[in-house]
Amino acid sequence: MKCKTFLLQLGDYFDVYLPDVRRASKNTIAAYADSFAVFFQFLYESKGMQHTSVSYKNLTPAVFDEFILWMRNEKGYSPTSVRQRMTALSSFLKYASRHDATAIKPYTNLSGTDRPSTVRSEFPYFTAEEMGILLSLPNAGKYLGGRDMVLLSLLYDSGARAQEICDLNIGDIRFGRPTKVKLHGKGNKVREVPVSEEVAALLKYHMGQGGFCGTEKQSPLFLNQSKEKMTTACIRSIVGKYVRLARSSHPDLFPERNYSPHSFRHSKAVHMVEAGVDLIYIRNFLGHATISTTEVYARVSQSAVAKALAEHKIPRPAAPVPESKKVQCELPDFIEKSRKNM
Repeated sequence: MKCKTFLLQLGDYFDVYLPDVRRASKNTIAAYADSFAVFFQFLYESKGMQHTSVSYKNLTPAVFDEFILWMRNEKGYSPTSVRQRMTALSSFLKYASRHDATAIKPYTNLSGTDRPSTVRSEFPYFTAEEMGILLSLPNAGKYLGGRDMVLLSLLYDSGARAQEICDLNIGDIRFGRPTKVKLHGKGNKVREVPVSEEVAALLKYHMGQGGFCGTEKQSPLFLNQSKEKMTTACIRSIVGKYVRLARSSHPDLFPERNYSPHSFRHSKAVHMVEAGVDLIYIRNFLGHATISTTEVYARVSQSAVAKALAEHKIPRPAAPVPESKKVQCELPDFIEKSRKNM
């Protein structure tokens, strides 16, 4: 009966809670299902247990620790992949503990597990997928949402510092092919950076609204709710708001703890390196005094490549097993169905 309780609640979690209550995306549900498929595979290979035999009493600290080591050593998963799978387990157990007292202890056990660090580098940045999620969150149908959408898009596209965004005036935008933004950087240094056609269109939209934008050339480009010049503290608050929203809908992403407006600048630099842009151009684009400051992004990019390769190891073939001796790890139907959405 205890085994049935675990499976019934896991089924409700995938069939009802994730899609209907939390309104998780199909990709998130599929990623969680894949994490449980990996967990069931571990239990089968190391404990000889099929999913029908699993109950909450089996989910001990020792089992969670063994699962982490198995993923690292046997499967070669990166710290990011390991953490994503542990997050999926934790999310379910948190849900289950609200409905069944026997799930509270496993949830506590997992909460105390020492999970592998997923800090990407000496500075936090967003992957291309994460950035796309962030920029899609502001509600453009409202004044504040529209302003936030333009601000975050420009913050990323220009690679500007938060203070440089605050100091932008209407006259600093020069529309053309391409549209350029004049940034007033450190030491009174001025540089012009191009922005994409999409961001240029957003800027035109923003400047035409008149709600959180001035009208004269010397008027601030971005205003706060009091219709005063934007501050870096306000930008920090806006970034924090949308990172929290993004985490709530995509708990398997956004692993860093200290994202800031500067993370947009870091992200732009890393993505430019990954796209093959010359470091000299990136240095000038970001307004760095020396190339050595820019080179750190190249090192981060190489590290990301190494992680990606580790996550996509080609499995080595095992010695063949006679058909009569083969026993497969079975998966619940709701897990198989959810994984097909990937």
